[in-house]
Amino acid sequence: MAGILSYFILRPDIEFYASAPISESKAQVEEKIGEIVQELGFSVDSLALMSTRRQHLSYTKTLQDTIEESPSPAALNKKGFHIQSWETVIGSAKSSNGVFATLEQLFNDTGRLKINLANNGKIIRINSHNENPNPTFIQGDSLFSIAEKVVGDILGYDLGIYELKQDSFDNSVIADNEGQNNRRELNNGRDEESLEIVWTVKTDTVRAPEKLILRLQPIVREINDESGFRTQFGFTIQSFSALDSFEPEDLKSGTTDNSEDLLFSYILFSTLFLLIILIFAVGLKNIFKGKVEWRRAVVIFIAISAGVYGWRAIYYIYSYNPFLSTAGIFAGTVNNLVFALVVGLYAALAYISWEALARSQGQHQIDIIDALWQRKFFVSETGSGLVHGFAFGGIVIGVMSSILYFSGEFLIQADSQFGFSEASITPKLLTINMSSWTTTWLVCIAQIGFVYSILQHWIKREWLASLLAIVISGICISVLGRLIGTSGTVFHDILIYLSITVIFIYAIKEFGLLTVSTGWWFFSVFLMIQPYIGSSSIEVAYVGWVQSFIMAGPFIYGFIAYRYGVSVSEVGDYIPEYEERMAQHLRVEKEIEIARESQYKLMPLKAPKVDGIDVYGFFLPSFEVGGDYFDYVLSEDKAGNPTAINMAVVDVSGKAMRAAMPAVFTSGLLLSRMKDDMPSDILSRITEPIFYRTDKRTFITCALARYEFETMQMSIANAGHCRPILKRNGIAEYIHTPAPAYPLGIKKNVTYRAETIAMKKGDFFLLYSDGLPEAVNEKGERFGFEEVPRLLESIDTDSLSAYEIAQEIKRTVQKFSNYQLVDDTTIICLKV
Repeated sequence: MAGILSYFILRPDIEFYASAPISESKAQVEEKIGEIVQELGFSVDSLALMSTRRQHLSYTKTLQDTIEESPSPAALNKKGFHIQSWETVIGSAKSSNGVFATLEQLFNDTGRLKINLANNGKIIRINSHNENPNPTFIQGDSLFSIAEKVVGDILGYDLGIYELKQDSFDNSVIADNEGQNNRRELNNGRDEESLEIVWTVKTDTVRAPEKLILRLQPIVREINDESGFRTQFGFTIQSFSALDSFEPEDLKSGTTDNSEDLLFSYILFSTLFLLIILIFAVGLKNIFKGKVEWRRAVVIFIAISAGVYGWRAIYYIYSYNPFLSTAGIFAGTVNNLVFALVVGLYAALAYISWEALARSQGQHQIDIIDALWQRKFFVSETGSGLVHGFAFGGIVIGVMSSILYFSGEFLIQADSQFGFSEASITPKLLTINMSSWTTTWLVCIAQIGFVYSILQHWIKREWLASLLAIVISGICISVLGRLIGTSGTVFHDILIYLSITVIFIYAIKEFGLLTVSTGWWFFSVFLMIQPYIGSSSIEVAYVGWVQSFIMAGPFIYGFIAYRYGVSVSEVGDYIPEYEERMAQHLRVEKEIEIARESQYKLMPLKAPKVDGIDVYGFFLPSFEVGGDYFDYVLSEDKAGNPTAINMAVVDVSGKAMRAAMPAVFTSGLLLSRMKDDMPSDILSRITEPIFYRTDKRTFITCALARYEFETMQMSIANAGHCRPILKRNGIAEYIHTPAPAYPLGIKKNVTYRAETIAMKKGDFFLLYSDGLPEAVNEKGERFGFEEVPRLLESIDTDSLSAYEIAQEIKRTVQKFSNYQLVDDTTIICLKV
């Protein structure tokens, strides 16, 4: 309340519309102008009109700098200075194909007359286009009588308090009031320059413009109609100005930019551009990571796009559309739609990024935001957030009022890129709320919420992150999102918005986004409705009062919800869909890691060290886990001396977890028999349990070998696996084992047979899985079974150890496949 009270105390000095709210609606202004221009010789029925509110800041600042005691906006308004007006452009209807951003562009393209109506209802400016046809025509011969008619009778100025400045025109033109000489002068002066008539006020006891300037151009019209041919003599109005002290003839809305303002503008827009790029980058990164609540993102996208497009569409309907051709309207619609979709996408990505960061940081009110998305509105914490938001909004209004008062600046309306636009739209209550809510979401989500959250994520020192957030957010808000402007320079605006950003950064840190959004909305709308409150026109005044009741609604609801609503803890914790997916993914990854570790633990950690042999094996999965398995186990006599080494390589059909489980099951069966049984007996006995324990799509190939140290005999049995290779005297050849060679699990009962080979000193023996010969390179070519013996022949197996040979094979297959294995690869190398 203190902030609101301070605003009303300081309002005469800081509010542009203090003591002079908008006196007439757009409809009333255009109705009045329509009546006046009819007396000026034409009708607006076939023309188009656009009226907008002008705030003449350059003139206002000039008055404050030149008049003693630097009068406040309220004082200037009370004295009737023309610091605000309605500006109406009259032009050709349905004639332009362009898309306009300013009234000046519209007037230059299709305008005929531009008329300014002061807040007291008097016309203070009339300007005609230099090239487009001038529609005005006052018939008559006498220049003075025409001028008196225009200024006194039509425009309504009391010429009794003015005196004519005689040296402002040629007396010969009005010497003969009988008419003939005048007709001759007018006829001869058809293409002359315009004639200027000036009145100056006689006394300063009556408040009136100090100077009236009317420029007329003589013209002769030749008319040939059903009544016959005739000539009309008269004047067109080139311009009219009702001027006060220091008032320029060309009233401008803004102040003149200087090089300092231009430099600051570059800094502001560069900062905002970098923020936009960052939001798109972080938002897309979160999408790729799957950290998106798609329903929420889509709702934000649709709501912001619809709000932005709806506001711009309504504004164009009540402004530019009457001047535009069908092609122009289509171009404007496409332009507005594309702009709205881009802004909507920006807002959605900002929300995605903010929510992911806020949730990971455990920010305040994230649980309330979740409750609102779940349509749980009557929550005590929601009410508290709304009430606190109004409190912060009031504080911001008070702080801004104080800064403006001490800096000597004042508030102006700047609700869009078009300046002060709401006054020229008929459904103001709709558009005020559309623009205020969409702008609130954009500012609070992107320029406050996201900036604060990303800096908290990047910077560990909280004070430094908060300080940078204040600077960056304040700069960005100065460019985009504010609905209220000031009369100061760009530098002044930055300082003002940095000051109020301090409050909002504190609010999001201590309370949360709901409070920040409520505070920003209340602050913006409260100042937006000030030009309407107290107007003498009910068509204007109702906007301020009805919007005040609308603003009171969330506050009353918040208070009731705070007192009587349920606690957010009763709503229940909300876990985002993407967090559930991520948790599930992490659980799966953990289970896979456990399976991977378990699978590796089933395989030998190190090769056995026995005199007379050198053995080494490895398993290289194509996924985290695989269907291959290898093992080597020593058989011992009763004294514990090694008598033989038993080797096994297993390959289960399929990949990853589907193949890993049968591999683990098979490893247990093998391990239970490998020490004591011969390879052919082992395969014959385990085929039945595997047949019953696996599905019809699963089969298991296996190669077993047993090497007896004393006899140097190698017994080999093969159940559908890759044929082992023996390299002797530099030549590598496949070892053929006797049939049957069914893979395990295909048939219930199979009697396997073994091949026995007498090994010699220097022999090299290889067991391997099909991942080696079936490796594929980038061209889609397979390594090939025929290349495996050639690979062994190219390796110096005589001088290299079994480990070194295995590593050479591994490097070869990885390099060939560019480290993208299509299947698990397992080998056992044995040197005798």
